[in-house]
Amino acid sequence: MAKVKAPLMSFDARGQIAKSLVYLGWKGLKTVRQYVIPANPKSAGQQTQRGYFSAAVEDWHTDGFTQVDVDAWNLYALASKIALSGFNMLVKLKVACAVAAESWIALVDCLVTVIASDGAQVNITGTTGSVIKLYWGVSKTAMVNEETMADTAGDYEVTLSACSPTTKYYFYIKDDDAGEQARTGIYSFTTIAA
Repeated sequence: MAKVKAPLMSFDARGQIAKSLVYLGWKGLKTVRQYVIPANPKSAGQQTQRGYFSAAVEDWHTDGFTQVDVDAWNLYALASKIALSGFNMLVKLKVACAVAAESWIALVDCLVTVIASDGAQVNITGTTGSVIKLYWGVSKTAMVNEETMADTAGDYEVTLSACSPTTKYYFYIKDDDAGEQARTGIYSFTTIAA
């Protein structure tokens, strides 16, 4: 790909010329390359991979995420320090799960209630019979404390009680069953004064 200055006697040329050259911007640079008809392989493996992506995108829209869940996925993407949105993070994880031939368990509708000076209660909806754990801490990149959530017909609950007053806590929830994968984005809450 060649870098150009003032392509075609303009400051920014974009598009193709007679199916021979394509002018475009790439990472802030003005570039030109040869026109190429993109390949569209329809092999069985490619179709399977496309199916994984389609299913993951569909699940983003139908799993029942609340705005709090979406915000948590976006915070997870931001904390990961890679150029992805929360949507992209979920799709990435779900595709990896499908490739590993494991089941993805949707964890949605997270609620933080009974916020006190020493903790809070966390509820989330999942699938009955899973081993769901909550990981928490005072940093969105180091959540080292672990709590197992109690299962009540697919509604998982845990009470955090070793917190400090007026402190912001971050947490995520993950399925630890063999053959299953699930996780949430990163949620937060702030304890009240003592």
